[in-house]
Amino acid sequence: MRLSDPAQADLAIRSESDRLALAYVRDAAPAIGNVKTRMMLLDSGRHLFPVTVNEGGERADNSYVASPLTAYTGYAEFEIRQLGRPGLTWPLLGLTRAVGGWLARAKIDRIVQVNNWLLSTNLYPPDWDGADLSAITDYLLAAYPDHAIGFRSLNRHSNATLIARLQALGYLAIPSRQVYLLDGSAGRDAEFLRRRDTRNDARLLARTGYEQVPGHALADADYAHLERLYNQLYLDKYCSLNPHFSADWMRAGQRDGWLDLTALRSPEGRIDAVLGWFSDARVMTTPVVGYDTALPQKLGLYRLISQISLEETARRRGLFNMSAGAARFKRLRGARPEIEYSFVHVAHLPRSRQRVWRLLGRLLHGVGVPIMEKYKL
Repeated sequence: MRLSDPAQADLAIRSESDRLALAYVRDAAPAIGNVKTRMMLLDSGRHLFPVTVNEGGERADNSYVASPLTAYTGYAEFEIRQLGRPGLTWPLLGLTRAVGGWLARAKIDRIVQVNNWLLSTNLYPPDWDGADLSAITDYLLAAYPDHAIGFRSLNRHSNATLIARLQALGYLAIPSRQVYLLDGSAGRDAEFLRRRDTRNDARLLARTGYEQVPGHALADADYAHLERLYNQLYLDKYCSLNPHFSADWMRAGQRDGWLDLTALRSPEGRIDAVLGWFSDARVMTTPVVGYDTALPQKLGLYRLISQISLEETARRRGLFNMSAGAARFKRLRGARPEIEYSFVHVAHLPRSRQRVWRLLGRLLHGVGVPIMEKYKL
């Protein structure tokens, strides 16, 4: 068991997933524009895991992929404002702001997060069952006795064994959001391909004038434009606390093999949309989605890139974790909701800090989850 600075360490590469983890931490993570954390690599003896180490007190606009404080305060406020229900919005905003000050004082951002790829949805090695979680936990507690230890992006459908092991070790389940899953194991016979909205999207994709450009065919000069398309959707239209994936980050991902990009090029030669898959042998997710939001909605750019993702899910016969957001759109195409959790180990911390984490968990289980489920967020 060893935790190393990736810029200095001579690490054993035992598998393709190890190679990707090393490439990501060395070359890509520093190219995310709004993340403040220390990136490390944990060698468990079987796997290399990207690890983020926060000391607490990082900048206020730190993206939620690195900062629990941002996730449960700033980003939570953004999500609450999207409810469109004033009678519910203002009480929840008041509660979030009141709790936020308490979370900050309790150093909720003083945390080590394992397998944190700084994505909205992290994927865990498909051959990892967590049998060494006890050893990993003991090692990190010895190395960082004043930090919480955390794991992000777990749901009961995809990570049941890991969740059971984490709970047996005393980790707390902290709900984070509601994600949407599509099962493509039936291939071309998948139920979601027969849905009315999916069939409509398939017809739109079949007759569009846009050309699908695979990532390996992109020119180096295209990446700055891809970054702008991503920014228009995720940072400008949605929330600035989403990770700012730069052109260098996307270029490194396509080059090193942990990101698979597809762009849509118009008949005039202009790239108007981009899609990027992050996947393993079982699960795929799309951390990169972007399009020119100034173009007419009738072009259906979001529908086109979503349909490409659905057809790729069926082709791979895998599970598509569609992440959160655009809930109605995803439900109409057959995705089913699943609550996603972070799991944190805090029993070694001072009782005052433990109480804050436990209260946060109770609030989110008692208030957050019922709201997400009732309003189909």
